[in-house]
Amino acid sequence: MKLPLYIFLFLLGSLSCYSQQDNSVLFFNTEIDTTSEKAYYLKIQNLNYQKNNEYSGSMADGFTLFGYQLNPSLGYRFAPNLSIEGGIFVNKDFGNDKYTQILPTFTIRYHKKNIKVLFGNLDGSLKHNLVEPLYNFERAMTNRLENGFQAMLNKKHIDVDFWIDWLRMSYRYGKTEKMWVGFNVNLLKFKNEKWEFSLPVQNTTVHDGGQIDTLPDAIVSQFNFAVGTKLKYKTGKKIIQEVSTDIRYLAHKRDEYAKGKYDGDFGSGLLASIGVKAIGNTDILLTYWNGDNFYHELGGDLYTSKSRTVAYPNYYDRYRELLILRLSNPFRIAESVRLLLRAEPYYDLRNKWFEYSTSLYIIFDETIWLKKKPKLKAE
Repeated sequence: MKLPLYIFLFLLGSLSCYSQQDNSVLFFNTEIDTTSEKAYYLKIQNLNYQKNNEYSGSMADGFTLFGYQLNPSLGYRFAPNLSIEGGIFVNKDFGNDKYTQILPTFTIRYHKKNIKVLFGNLDGSLKHNLVEPLYNFERAMTNRLENGFQAMLNKKHIDVDFWIDWLRMSYRYGKTEKMWVGFNVNLLKFKNEKWEFSLPVQNTTVHDGGQIDTLPDAIVSQFNFAVGTKLKYKTGKKIIQEVSTDIRYLAHKRDEYAKGKYDGDFGSGLLASIGVKAIGNTDILLTYWNGDNFYHELGGDLYTSKSRTVAYPNYYDRYRELLILRLSNPFRIAESVRLLLRAEPYYDLRNKWFEYSTSLYIIFDETIWLKKKPKLKAE
């Protein structure tokens, strides 16, 4: 297979390194305010989305996600580094008279220097910064909320994001418990005025099992791993401002135990990209994917070897080879309001098949301080 080798060598020798899109425009809770005088606050977080997948092949369904998410919450800051928040999360798909989701939200937040710990609803979804074969971008619109525990560390030469997302609770005579556990670590971080470099290591595990003997279901664990290099170069020029590349090797392993018998499989993949940030804050990213029996339950539809379509549910394509062009442009409309436009055509190199998607996002992320913390009276 000469083409994967040529692309790999080309990217390896290029100026710099970045295989996923920059999704930071879609992040919430990006700022940490350590003001101790103000204790009561209102958060308003809102994502408006329109993503149109013009897919008609046998691997991924063509459909449109069109609607909004709203998550207002009230918070109280006990101390400069400890707060509690509670609110309501609603997800509304246009064309549906009912709300898709109406759920309460609750988070305890603790942060001190470069450590951050959360219990309850997590700062998750796209904010985990996982590559798309490990995390489906569309889950930000269909399954955004994560519940459990999260710990983050951000230092000069290393950053860590570890989380446990409890997907399903297990009860007697019910279904098995299910969890999603993962970490994203960037090692040997280096940054100066021109260069940024790191060695990213990502691992996620979906475990479906438990210890309630009344349950006849199989115990299934899916392990997915990604390791590589990232390097970014800032040119200092006006037209081409940054050049970046990102190379990752991915592996998939599935273990299943049912009635004392073992079943499992293994898959792998290469994800490599080269990107530029151009004039007008335009991001252009060219990504190459070569997968061999790769699968992730929560990963992107285009990268898996098992079809997720309604029309071809049993279709299997062991080798996946894609070339994806990603064009995006973020705009800041106001201090707390952002707009993102994207177009993502791709070509299936093996099946000679061309498809594309387009999307638009409007994001509101505002914190309003309501009342200063009352002063304690001396006893």
